[in-house]
Amino acid sequence: MDEKTYLAQELARTIAQFKRLGRPPGSSHGIRPSEFMLLVTLTQCPGADSEGLKVSDLSARMQITPAGVTHMINALEDGGYVERLADPTDRRVVLVKPTARAKQFIEDMNAKFLEDLKGLVGYLGEQDSKELIRLLSLALTYFRERRERNAE
Repeated sequence: MDEKTYLAQELARTIAQFKRLGRPPGSSHGIRPSEFMLLVTLTQCPGADSEGLKVSDLSARMQITPAGVTHMINALEDGGYVERLADPTDRRVVLVKPTARAKQFIEDMNAKFLEDLKGLVGYLGEQDSKELIRLLSLALTYFRERRERNAE
């Protein structure tokens, strides 16, 4: 096996270990990873907090079908994380808005994630943390450029 193949396999194994390391965010609250991402999207979109977002807008932002978004909204609504509202300008349109419970949940999860990363920075030290940031940014640039080339 050549060195490039060996390194690619080691990288794949290391990334897979991160996936197996812990439970997905929200799983302890009965929230699936895709539902968690919908909540993150919903709580971080400008205007979603006050007015709500259309299912079609969520679908476009998350790059999944409107039916998939609706399925997640149903589960999150049952859990008290989102509410549906009629659009005041077009009664045919349904808007989705995060509840106070959703906002608090995402805030708590973000705080926990930041604490975990602070612990990693303490473990690695400043120099290795900066190097990790540099390497991850470089990898991200590679995959973005590759996706753009493949989309053409």
